[in-house]
Amino acid sequence: MGILRSEQQVALQGLYRLAQESVDHYRDSAEFVEDTTLTQLFTRIADQRESLAGSVAQAIRATDDLPAAPDADRETGEQLIHRLHAWFTADQTQDVLQQRLQAEEELAMALTQSRDESSDPTYRQLHQQFVEQVTDVTQTLRQAMT
Repeated sequence: MGILRSEQQVALQGLYRLAQESVDHYRDSAEFVEDTTLTQLFTRIADQRESLAGSVAQAIRATDDLPAAPDADRETGEQLIHRLHAWFTADQTQDVLQQRLQAEEELAMALTQSRDESSDPTYRQLHQQFVEQVTDVTQTLRQAMT
């Protein structure tokens, strides 16, 4: 493992951070929300995203680097803000759903911006899988809101 990361390593680390943060937020939402159906949905999404994060972590290791953990303090602060917001709304379930939907839309924008960060085929494949997963999850969350 070198001191400086290659373009591919930096790009893969970015994907990993996005995926792992998303997993953490879905797991937190699953613990917080009182609706059993949503708990199951959020857990399923977290499991799928965790599988993707695992694939990205493997790709990072294949470049002789180690996956970097997301900023735990920042995540904790974000999760606290999400919970406080939900506690002070009339419909907590819809609020948590809306928060997750907004997070998926932000994730889609981040993925659009990171699309060309590396020309490596492994990165491109993992990036495309992530984009497809975000698209599917966004649709699922929109359906759950109705």
